[in-house]
Amino acid sequence: MLAGVLFLGGTIGYRAVEGVDWWDAFYMTAITITTVGFGEVFPLSISGQLLTVFLLFSGLGIFFFLASEIGRAVMEGELRHYLGRVRRSRMMERMTGHDIVCGYGRMGRAVVEELQRAGREVVVVDSRADRTRPVAETGVPTVTGDATLEKTLLEANVRQAHGLVSCVNDDAHNVYTVLTARSLNPKLLIVGRATEDGAERRIRQAGADRVVNPYHLGGARLAHLVVKPAIVSFFDATTTDASPRLDQSALRSLAPVVGQSLSEANIRQRWGLTVVAVQRGGDIVASPPADYRLEAGDVLVVFGERSQIDAFDRDCS
Repeated sequence: MLAGVLFLGGTIGYRAVEGVDWWDAFYMTAITITTVGFGEVFPLSISGQLLTVFLLFSGLGIFFFLASEIGRAVMEGELRHYLGRVRRSRMMERMTGHDIVCGYGRMGRAVVEELQRAGREVVVVDSRADRTRPVAETGVPTVTGDATLEKTLLEANVRQAHGLVSCVNDDAHNVYTVLTARSLNPKLLIVGRATEDGAERRIRQAGADRVVNPYHLGGARLAHLVVKPAIVSFFDATTTDASPRLDQSALRSLAPVVGQSLSEANIRQRWGLTVVAVQRGGDIVASPPADYRLEAGDVLVVFGERSQIDAFDRDCS
């Protein structure tokens, strides 16, 4: 805008002061403002020389102004990015009990959305900046780097994390990610993604607690939708934020129901919940009998309203 006004003013000025034609006036204005140094197109009077000096300084002023604005925009962007990275790094250093998602493709995005829906704190790790940058702008802590490297996982504070999902679109990278994560945090709950036949066994041997093959899982779900649509609809409805819903609670050592049988604990009458199953170690007891005695560390799969589940968690988890 400023340059256009200056070009117009200079052209009209030369035309009025020197009496030259429009093209010569425009050409003289152009070579003066751009400081190309071609020399005078026509002899200049004192008034023309003063106009030329004015155009020279004005052109230089506009150039330096534009250069400084572009530089400031670049520096502010870089500074904002740097400060944001520092802030996210400090945030991750203070985080405990969070979950790390390695690989932010279509599956990683779905995992993050589901964890956020469950109220979990999430750190996203991906080697591509074009994937992590948009996530970081939403306020989610991110690390741009190779998830198979200790440095990257340590930056994501893996030693204080609760769980890690490795869903990189490559089985070999998932194996190395699981190996690295397990070596840094032996207590970490690790879920790995497998795509090729035989990869599930390798990822599990690397240290994953659970391994998911999305193709097998997707195929089974499609078949269940044909054979058992009501059951699938029930589980879909009860494993989201809908109410009533299925949820799980791990019993702490001082929980009031520890040491009691299910009939003595009276969970249905006291909290309004139905105990669907109990997981103890690697074993799951579905529909446990009334005389089943609860122990510290048992994970109860319960069915009920959100408020009832929250109350049970406060008292027993």
